[in-house]
Amino acid sequence: MAPRKPPTDDPSSAVPESGAPGAEQGGSELYWRLRQDVLEGRFPRGATLLETALATAYGTSRTPVREALNLLEHDGMLERAARGYRVRSGTPEDVLEIYAARIALESEAAAAAALHRTDLDLARLRYQHELIRGSQDEQVVREANFRFHEALWQAGHNATMIELLVKLTARLRIYDSGPPSPFGGVDALHAEHDEILRAIAEHDADTARAATRGHLQRSLEQRIRTMVEGSAPAP
Repeated sequence: MAPRKPPTDDPSSAVPESGAPGAEQGGSELYWRLRQDVLEGRFPRGATLLETALATAYGTSRTPVREALNLLEHDGMLERAARGYRVRSGTPEDVLEIYAARIALESEAAAAAALHRTDLDLARLRYQHELIRGSQDEQVVREANFRFHEALWQAGHNATMIELLVKLTARLRIYDSGPPSPFGGVDALHAEHDEILRAIAEHDADTARAATRGHLQRSLEQRIRTMVEGSAPAP
């Protein structure tokens, strides 16, 4: 099982840097570095990852690299290839399957959040909600949207749900391509989050579940439109 640690979503354009001489990284530590580099697109979808090359790039030996690659395969982010591992490229059908699982899990996580959230959980949700409403920067909105959902999972206080949702959303981010999605409009995004937040604040599990399901279903429909438009022949 991969080590549990809150994922980061901070964008960066830097290439992986070699570690300090003599500073051997363990498999767990390297796992989080390599995971973030994959999520940020430093290794393109379909790229082959070789133990020797990665050990050189990260300034470590092949043993922690092998451990990290095994963990990332377990997460579904990599797959075995003839010459090592390959970043999963996926298909539109993969995206639909992952989203179906996410909708089922996250709607229940929202219901759990309504029942078990603390005042601190609610404050975290409200903070990200206000960031979305107050920003015109698409990247800030994208980051706050991710953090809102992460805070929602954590508010349910179910470690198994959190672990599964982290893995599912990581795989979705690998499959994403092109410029950031506008999520069908920031106003719609904010309105849907507002409904979810109010239900969680009022301990209304049924409304929280239904609102989250509707929100994610709209997001899935937006993805489907993007995939169809991207595969359509040029006029």
